[in-house]
Amino acid sequence: MFILLLYWIFGGSRFYAYLEKFREATLEDINNTIKHLDIIPFTSHNSAQLLINGQKTYQAMLQAIEEAQGYVLLQFYIIHNDHVGETFRKLLTRKMQQGVRVYFLYDEIGSHRLSYSYIRELRRAGAQVSSFNGHKGLRKYLHIKFRNRRKILVVDSLKAFVGGLNLGREYLGEDENLGFWRDTHIMLEGQSVQTTQAAFVKDWFWSVGEVPRLNWSVREAEHKVSQNIMVLHTGPADEKQVCSLFYCAQINHARKRLWIATPYFVPDMEIIQALKNAALRGVDVRLSLPEKYDHYYIYLASYAYYKELQGYNIKIYRYTRGFCHQKVVLVDDVLAGVGTVNLDNRSIYLNFEVAAYVADKGFAAEVENILKEDMHNSYLEELDIIDAKPFWFCAASRLFYLFSPVL
Repeated sequence: MFILLLYWIFGGSRFYAYLEKFREATLEDINNTIKHLDIIPFTSHNSAQLLINGQKTYQAMLQAIEEAQGYVLLQFYIIHNDHVGETFRKLLTRKMQQGVRVYFLYDEIGSHRLSYSYIRELRRAGAQVSSFNGHKGLRKYLHIKFRNRRKILVVDSLKAFVGGLNLGREYLGEDENLGFWRDTHIMLEGQSVQTTQAAFVKDWFWSVGEVPRLNWSVREAEHKVSQNIMVLHTGPADEKQVCSLFYCAQINHARKRLWIATPYFVPDMEIIQALKNAALRGVDVRLSLPEKYDHYYIYLASYAYYKELQGYNIKIYRYTRGFCHQKVVLVDDVLAGVGTVNLDNRSIYLNFEVAAYVADKGFAAEVENILKEDMHNSYLEELDIIDAKPFWFCAASRLFYLFSPVL
């Protein structure tokens, strides 16, 4: 019985029920990969704007909601009813009084501290609100190991936001323990907004069983720039392991540079091997990780990979200015991704995630600049540092490494 309980919580990596519900309802190398993975390809006539850290990101989000005329789709893994959460709730309430429809989706695990009064007030104001696993009874607990970590905001099919930030005061650097919070978000305009919207609709249909009335007309970005963008939404319901396959494809197709910023580094061996092969090809492989941590066991587990990476000229930078939570990928000079995908097994295999990939040299140059600044606020950590760590540290690192498939 105990073994069955453990498998229920930790075992399995596919969310078949999510996929079944939809069935019942009736860059050359990269593009080749996309065709075989059956995912929405790059769209044109887009514009992407980097949003650095909490203040700038929240200002852009609130401004977009302020301009809403028809509807707002809002989905986050973590929502706190602190002053950040309240600011969004009050604005959404005021917009609903003006006739704007609001669809509000949250993950019940990530937002377990969200008070019922917060949800009740939104519903009283007219919002449609649901948790991702909004089912009642035993069915609610059958998928407890799967989390929806997507952070999505769509306004009137005109603007969409994805990235690393949830809703909470810690993202403004107000956490007493973590201090300054480094994060990256992205605002999209153009055809990529519809593909972001599609990710929300799929999750909403799983949770509620209905499809909201939305605008699906294609709108080109008003700016002169026309960027090719793909919004990749992945999860355990995918028929193929899209997140893992696409992440490895990015690594394998890198020719000059592969820079990855992630707060959690607990990958599987396929990704480790791909990183090593890239370094052997002469690719400049850099991993930007935080020195501060919000989950100590993941921080410990990351050091278990240092032995594997030794001798391959892979550089690891530890960010020291505060806690670095961004999830950013830069491939050569042409492709950059911003989203929710961490370099860990849970994110790649068990979580529902979303990321926007921009195939544009100008945007890639912007990402290069922010990552260079982050590395300036970091120190280069030698991989043989693990040899100097005390015995208890190495033992704990190996112990948590054993749990890496669910960390």
